Amino acid sequence: MKTTMKSAAIGLMTLLAVTTGFTASATNETPAAELKVTGNLNNQPLFQLSLNNKENSRYAIIIKDELGEVLFEERVSGVNITRKFQMNADELAGVNVNIEIINLANSTSSVFSIKNSKTVTTEITSK
Repeated sequence: MKTTMKSAAIGLMTLLAVTTGFTASATNETPAAELKVTGNLNNQPLFQLSLNNKENSRYAIIIKDELGEVLFEERVSGVNITRKFQMNADELAGVNVNIEIINLANSTSSVFSIKNSKTVTTEITSK
């Protein structure tokens, strides 16, 4: 089953675009991290992760299935970092996916849970 999940993970999470954007200063109302569904590409959901940091910071982005198996991991640094991910909903039918963003400077984290490949919930925790 682990081999199947790893194979599915490789085909599942495709990093579509790696973009680091520099934008005007954000207001205090902007959350530290946002995950939203931006549409579909080839009938598969497309997600955009935005880290709304004003100063240069380092983060770890870890995507896991509901069993805790790591599907994707990346360390990023910069200001106002944006990443787009595509999920293969057919291969993950019935499996929940968690995206954890860890601020490496202060060990705070945000966790986004994707249920049914479309519904996103957010939990912010401190370690």
